[in-house]
Amino acid sequence: MLVSVKQVGVLLIGKSGIGKSECALELITRHHKLVADDLVITSVDNGTLFGKSDPLIRGYMELHGLGVIKVQSHFGKQALCAKKRIDMVIDFIDWDKSSHARGFLKPYTYSILGRKLPLVKLPVRPARNMASLVEVAVTSFLLKNQGIDEAKELEQRISERIGSTNG
Repeated sequence: MLVSVKQVGVLLIGKSGIGKSECALELITRHHKLVADDLVITSVDNGTLFGKSDPLIRGYMELHGLGVIKVQSHFGKQALCAKKRIDMVIDFIDWDKSSHARGFLKPYTYSILGRKLPLVKLPVRPARNMASLVEVAVTSFLLKNQGIDEAKELEQRISERIGSTNG
């Protein structure tokens, strides 16, 4: 599934039924855009990776328990985006299979058509607000692109504190 969040192309991946469509639906209600549901067609144009929906299913979403909806009928045409550069990948993983890592996470990458993209692994469990977490992951991505790495900033502050107490 490909969505545009804060104008960042986010490819949501994970096993069927893990909550990608429900997350995308919530993101749409927050004025972000759907690019493609289950089938994302990828291409490289001038060295940049893009994604779009198959024309047959463009604008439709399948929601477990509700069936298929036409996004434009529910949210208007502004909820859709025909084509989007893919900037990052978020993998929805089972909570019990995750490492429950905290703190300074090592960066992951995901390759599509020879292009390496930043990858975030998000553990899923009931009552977790995945749309908010996706928005935070996108904001962190944007900050890193501006040279602001929040984890490195904190790591530096901790190192300085440790250095000042040992000296």
